[in-house]
Amino acid sequence: MNIAIREKPIKLMWLEALKRRLTEKDIDFSYYNEQFRRVDAGFAGESRVDREWLELICPYTFFVLHNLNLMNSAQHSHQLDTLFICTNFMLVVEIKNINGRLDFDDITHQCIRTKPDGTVEGFPNAISQTQRHMQFLKVISQNYSLPIEGAVIIANPNAIIASHPNTIPIFHVSGLQKHLHSLFKKYSQATLSDKQLTQLAQHLLSKHQPLKIPAPIDPSRFRHGVLCPKCQYKFKMHYVRGFWICSRCHYASEEIFAEALQDYRYLVRPTITNKQLREFFNIHSSDAANRLLRKFQFPFSGSYKNRVYHLPENLVEYMKPFFRSS
Repeated sequence: MNIAIREKPIKLMWLEALKRRLTEKDIDFSYYNEQFRRVDAGFAGESRVDREWLELICPYTFFVLHNLNLMNSAQHSHQLDTLFICTNFMLVVEIKNINGRLDFDDITHQCIRTKPDGTVEGFPNAISQTQRHMQFLKVISQNYSLPIEGAVIIANPNAIIASHPNTIPIFHVSGLQKHLHSLFKKYSQATLSDKQLTQLAQHLLSKHQPLKIPAPIDPSRFRHGVLCPKCQYKFKMHYVRGFWICSRCHYASEEIFAEALQDYRYLVRPTITNKQLREFFNIHSSDAANRLLRKFQFPFSGSYKNRVYHLPENLVEYMKPFFRSS
């Protein structure tokens, strides 16, 4: 058994940072707020399904891979929510966390969602997406001759699955265990050895292309500085002897700098200089900024006067051990 831990998508972390800092008067505030809502709901739905994998009793050695992003020969991506691989078969899982009445049209290849208030919306058909991923996996795993199945899982318990074709199974998350056991019965004979299964999983992981941070927007559009979480990020905090203090509620924190610096990394750039630190976080003293940067032992390049610090990817976790309260 090898179940990968699903990491929070880079786009969601970028949107979280932007949501904290973009003003409500910004022309694109509503757009980014809706983007955040959708991506956050999608991640919540995927996490809900992930709990089912932890309870799985499987008679075979297996791997569960999440957020696998593969590129085809035309350089078009295949973003797989979850891929289950065992010695007997492979299962592509597409996860949707939407409510309302869901009608899947096999002719128009569209999903029609009707909300309780009667509003009708169209979505890309998850069945077609799953079939596309299955066809691609057949190509890149053809040396292993492993049967490939697909399924669409609805993570929202309030959704009503109405009309749908019989091409790909579609069911609520509570049906995952039963569906897997039906596949165990269907494919009762192993096609691969445990060694070959591991090779296949490694082969797919080697082709994974991590998603990149979205293109930056003009920094002048969002608020700079360390923002107070107690005030819903509406007011700035000022730096005093290693602590950040809110100008409004006087909340003091040392660790809040990690979140603010991570916002900078996502929204501005993955590197920072003494001058850039002072300008973005309103630190008046060059010496204070230098002590702050050296405290966290960031990797750097360049001479003392032209030093550029490289901010690690998982910045909040990286900085934790350096705080006095840790």
